[in-house]
Amino acid sequence: MMKKIIIISVALFVFITTIKAVKIKFTVANMSVNVAEGSIGVFVALEMHPNSFLEKESINSRGLIEFNDILYKDILEVVIEKTPLNNQTSSFFKLAAFSVTDSTTYGKKEDNSIIQGNTYVYRLVIVTKSGQQFNLAQKSIQTKIANPKMNCAKFNNIYRLAGHNNYQESVISPSNGGFYQTMSFTRVLELDVHASMNPTTWNWEVRHIGSGNKNNCGYGTSGDNPFGICIDDMKQWHINHPNHDVIVLFIDLKSDWNKYNNNQTPADLDQRLLSLVSNADMIYKPRDLLGNNLNSNVGDMQLAAQQNNWPSMGDLTGKFMFVLTGDGSKVSEYIADRSLNAVAFAAANVASVSDVVNLPGIWPGLKNDIVFYNQDYTDISNGAGNFASANRYINRVWHGNWATGPGTLTNSEYANAIDENINNIATKLVWATPSPTNGRPANGIQRIVSAENPLINNSRIYSNYENVTQAATQTITATNLIVESGTHYRMIAGGSIDLQPGVDLQSGSNVDVRIDDCENANYSLRKAKHQQLTQKQIDALMHELNKDLYNYIPKDENEVVGLTIYPNPTSGQFNITIKGNKEQVVSIELLDILGNTIFKTNESKSDYTFDLSGYPKGMYLLRTTINSTLHVKKIIFH
Repeated sequence: MMKKIIIISVALFVFITTIKAVKIKFTVANMSVNVAEGSIGVFVALEMHPNSFLEKESINSRGLIEFNDILYKDILEVVIEKTPLNNQTSSFFKLAAFSVTDSTTYGKKEDNSIIQGNTYVYRLVIVTKSGQQFNLAQKSIQTKIANPKMNCAKFNNIYRLAGHNNYQESVISPSNGGFYQTMSFTRVLELDVHASMNPTTWNWEVRHIGSGNKNNCGYGTSGDNPFGICIDDMKQWHINHPNHDVIVLFIDLKSDWNKYNNNQTPADLDQRLLSLVSNADMIYKPRDLLGNNLNSNVGDMQLAAQQNNWPSMGDLTGKFMFVLTGDGSKVSEYIADRSLNAVAFAAANVASVSDVVNLPGIWPGLKNDIVFYNQDYTDISNGAGNFASANRYINRVWHGNWATGPGTLTNSEYANAIDENINNIATKLVWATPSPTNGRPANGIQRIVSAENPLINNSRIYSNYENVTQAATQTITATNLIVESGTHYRMIAGGSIDLQPGVDLQSGSNVDVRIDDCENANYSLRKAKHQQLTQKQIDALMHELNKDLYNYIPKDENEVVGLTIYPNPTSGQFNITIKGNKEQVVSIELLDILGNTIFKTNESKSDYTFDLSGYPKGMYLLRTTINSTLHVKKIIFH
């Protein structure tokens, strides 16, 4: 989820009052591995400097608070303590301790022992060599609860907080986790990549334009680490957090290919990216969007995007996606060289709707391969974002300039980017999550109405490489929908699925039709509880739809005249009435949202009464099989 990262600061509690100073910075932030799963932990970091610390023009010197009457040389240990905040008085306990051994002390701790929705207080304590204890600061934070709609939303329908040059040491110091820690707060990253004269490790440098811009890649290291070290950081973070929402890395190529004859080629780049994963399918590639239909009519990338072939966020769990940006010539050379073997998508820099259409700088014949767009915030009001979004393309906006580096979007600017349907909103300070105006979340779904009641019209689904999911919290209505042979396609709706004339599920397609609710279930639960309908059940459901849509009445079965459930919603007890032939065979099964059977009967009669009192309130599924024909209805217990 798309994810949300919030740094909540409260008043610092200072107990010391004179002029001699130790300077500290204390950071507490939510870590969110998946926009649909909420917090995975809390990240706590400290910086402590002696009073002789020289402030530099860097973010590292900002936020330092002076504490008096404590000399750095007298400190034995720095401790981070924790307590849950509840109705009872809680005691602090030690979470981590760090020894003071040099002129500057850094410390960080990932706290994964949390309960979703709970509030915790973290306290910074120092212990002197004489045994005195000083409580310097404390901050509280609430661990975020998931937004389950994010897993159901398609990749092109969500927006996420993105990073802009978060590899710069002035943004996040290596001692505070650097580029590795950035991925705890955003999974949409960017690296400026330059050719290098160094013929060894990966042959690329990561730095901002100009000299002296060190990157923060590598655990605790510093100083112009090569591109491969940044990739290693991504790999290690993925290993430590395997269920993350899709990580998207924008690679901004600043130099010509093979500038120093060190094998800096498009094929070499792809080889390096593939080294991230044990299985190439863990990277979502241009070939996956194209699917299995490569003829001249539906074989280009833009049409695949327009026809809704993007997967959902749930389909992309634990995966990577790479996007190559830069001037049109460099991007075009990559497309031409790698073709269908490309590991990365290609993006175009745009400043207007005309640019989205005409793609200046992209070589002729390659423009249909562009489905990602990169835009400066200063051009955001010209409609390019909305135009790209209407075509189901993916767009990114950034803020800043070549001399000063990335800018931090204000809350109103961030909200404006959401209104412009920007998918990736890149800001500098991913630690300090934006709070967009009018209640918009920092990560969310762009068009919530279409996510609740989408109309699938004039779409052609053709992916035999990835699952393609269309999900809704309420109703899915489909017309003129073609699902190609070999495609793995899921339709998930909380209320009903309405397939209108013109729907063609071609022979050999693998279609999963489910009545489910994104508010109460996620992909892992569905998979664990085996909620996928069997092919026999799908056939039965399609059989019923054929009868409803085309007035098809087979002679060899006893037709059901009516199935009525009342009251629905119910406060506990509800009734089922079935009108039909006396010879019909009836099976009724009631399931909770996780797929567990509440009760089941094979007794054939016209009227049934059930009572949900004693069961949790929420949504239940009623599966009624009458003469081998499946009917699925939703029961709301409130």
